[in-house]
Amino acid sequence: MDEVISLQNVWVKYDGAVVLEDVSLTLRNKEIVSIVGPNGSGKSTLLKTIMGLKQPWRGTVEVMGLPPRKVPGGTIGYLPQRSSLDYTMPVSVFDVVAMARYAGARVLERLTADDRMRIDRALESVEMSDHRLRHFGSLSEGQKQRVLIARALALQPRILLLDEPSTGLDAVAQDNFYQMIRALRDAKDLSILMVSHDIGAVSRIVDRLACLKNKIHFHGKPADCFSNESLSGVFGKNVYYVTHDKNCDGCEDE
Repeated sequence: MDEVISLQNVWVKYDGAVVLEDVSLTLRNKEIVSIVGPNGSGKSTLLKTIMGLKQPWRGTVEVMGLPPRKVPGGTIGYLPQRSSLDYTMPVSVFDVVAMARYAGARVLERLTADDRMRIDRALESVEMSDHRLRHFGSLSEGQKQRVLIARALALQPRILLLDEPSTGLDAVAQDNFYQMIRALRDAKDLSILMVSHDIGAVSRIVDRLACLKNKIHFHGKPADCFSNESLSGVFGKNVYYVTHDKNCDGCEDE
């Protein structure tokens, strides 16, 4: 499969301190990859480096074969962390998604019929069309995340970058959200790179995992990640991974 994102031996510094150390990582066409690790491990910095917001000290970054700052606008759709968003915005669901279409517009320029069509299609793809006129702040946490995904999709991107997208969701909403992500990948031929600290939740839906704590400790299939060496290198020595197979009645946890 073609690589849509490629990082080769990337080092990134903040205020003289190394945040990312010799990171090599790929995202292939129509693939879902999750970067997992504890807080402060460099996950969000990695996304900013991919988007060209942070320049590497060493190494190379390519998106669709180009340096990040030369990638055409709209190629990447981005969902930031919840902490960077204002959930009290006095706007409708439609208005939130429309922000993506206004990004490249001139001052006072109105939405076109094509813009409105793309907004409607984005809302439909995340099953939020019936809520288009609702106040954004009145939605549940899961619904808000769906709307913000729609905002990213309104650009018709090739790649989605999601930074801790399931934070604040309960177990049922989280599972529904991740199933939606897989459905979007299949329906829209998206390549998705997703940051998370919840290795158990994302391992069920991704094609590959990258365990990050300043450097990559593992990069491969989820089933191959759950060794003591891989987990302890990222999360510490006193960490255990427990799986529950709903199809196995009375089986021991692994």
